[in-house]
Amino acid sequence: MKFFGFLLVGAALGVLFLFAWPLIKPTEPSPSAPPPKIQVLERVQATGPTGTGEAPAPEKGSLSEVAKAAAGAEASAPSGPLCDRMFSEANARVLAMPKGQKVRSGALLSAKPWTWVNVWAAWCKPCKAEMPEIAAWASKVREGGGLLRVLFLSVDDDERQLRKFLAGEGAAIPGDYLWVQEDSERAAFYGNIGVANPPTLPVQALLDPQGRLRCVRVGSITAKELDEASKTFGFGR
Repeated sequence: MKFFGFLLVGAALGVLFLFAWPLIKPTEPSPSAPPPKIQVLERVQATGPTGTGEAPAPEKGSLSEVAKAAAGAEASAPSGPLCDRMFSEANARVLAMPKGQKVRSGALLSAKPWTWVNVWAAWCKPCKAEMPEIAAWASKVREGGGLLRVLFLSVDDDERQLRKFLAGEGAAIPGDYLWVQEDSERAAFYGNIGVANPPTLPVQALLDPQGRLRCVRVGSITAKELDEASKTFGFGR
């Protein structure tokens, strides 16, 4: 009888446990929802004629005195979507332009203008795609009374490819064209504006009428951002 009594007690405890377990079972924390994805619009760039997509490693060496001065000065206006680095009149330094072959001249201006420098190459598809837009923007600024020139600074190694572009699709794109052939001249210029050698292309640089570097941007630029530059720096009227 005692044996059956134990069995009945054990069965009763088992049934009680089955009903009580869901109440005392520890709840597992629900996995936290993943953070929402933020869409970032990337600038279009090209790294070399081979189109490998791999960013080149910057060459070793110290920056020039102009680059050191620019790097040591705090920009009066914050950098942002328009400029990777932006300098006020007080912090800006005169930028020495590289020596090269002038292959085409643009509009003649009666007074010292602002200068938009576009570093490009004939193998660079993003460069060629934005050049007509930059030229059209500069023309619009001048028609409105602003003083602005565009300097298309070519870093091509293949002269035949450069000449072919200038005689073909580039023939209708106005502006000053400077072909920098020497590696040493290119390297010095890259160092002065604080970009890698060689850089991803295109590269944009803005000089004020005194020849001081005011803005540096790596990558392509849109028409909306060009209009923003006119308002930000005050050369568009």
